[in-house]
Amino acid sequence: MPAAIRDVALKAGVSPATVSKALNGSGSVSEATQQKIKQAVKALGYQPNARARNFATRTTYQIVFLADFPYDAAFVNPHLFEIMRGVQHTLDKKGYAMVMKHLSSKDAVAYVEQAWSQHRVDGFVLHMSVMTKKLSAFIGRESIPHIVIGKPNFDNRLCWIDTDNCLSGELAARHLAELGYKDFCFVGGRADDMISWRRLQGVRQALQEMGLDLPHERVLQSQSTLADGARALKKLLRMKPRPQAVICANNPIALGLMQALQARNIRIPDDIALITFDSYPFSMFTEPPMTVVDINMYEMGQEAGRLALQKLRHPTTQIQTYITTPTIVSRGTTAPVAPPAD
Repeated sequence: MPAAIRDVALKAGVSPATVSKALNGSGSVSEATQQKIKQAVKALGYQPNARARNFATRTTYQIVFLADFPYDAAFVNPHLFEIMRGVQHTLDKKGYAMVMKHLSSKDAVAYVEQAWSQHRVDGFVLHMSVMTKKLSAFIGRESIPHIVIGKPNFDNRLCWIDTDNCLSGELAARHLAELGYKDFCFVGGRADDMISWRRLQGVRQALQEMGLDLPHERVLQSQSTLADGARALKKLLRMKPRPQAVICANNPIALGLMQALQARNIRIPDDIALITFDSYPFSMFTEPPMTVVDINMYEMGQEAGRLALQKLRHPTTQIQTYITTPTIVSRGTTAPVAPPAD
């Protein structure tokens, strides 16, 4: 007959409640007592009954990662999977399973309402791609444990974690200025692309502090495609003076622009330098390799998982924070500006 929790308690010389706390990682159990319980579990070959544990504690030990994955998500947004890996790593260590769910923002509210009301999950990690004001209101009304990946672009009481895109923009601008560049252009995403907008704000702030400028006419908007990057070149070449360096809001823009420059035999970085953000999906495979401001998205996912578990333990905790350790990865598309010839 399989060993029961009472058998473990008897062998370890503690109460069944203490065994339960030690195995579930809840409550305060001394290190010495935990070691006795582990030895008893090993000696008896005890296997916890997950279904019975969940029923007794009214927990499912499941966290849902909810996002709207486009059909080519692995190509256009590989960071999402790095974040998910980080979340899962943290949850696994605490005995929680991460369930991935793909839904549009339109369908997310109904799913969250049903899953929560039926006690199918303990909490949610929500990507900003599914977040709406209606979903935010429901989460707040029901006090649902959650963490949002990305800062919402509306007034809210949500708990969120995001990278500091403004700081990333500052680093890009400072890197170029320190290399001697003075004339810049920024090619960004759509007007409602908050990541692009915050990176632009960081660029402008850093340039202003260094006594440099980024005129309004040198800020271009796009749909963040390869074709948009190529189209941007036509506008760049009409600018007087021509920009020495272009800051691209993302990889697709940067690659499209690079291909267009090379098609016209414009040398990179000798004639025009390029810098973008994030290593994936293209920057490491271009020729020359792309200089980037990079962020560890796996680390961000780990922190998101930790904060989600913190919300389970302390539901009233308000978490609104940035996590970022952006670093310049200097490659072949930037180089020190050569001094003018005598």
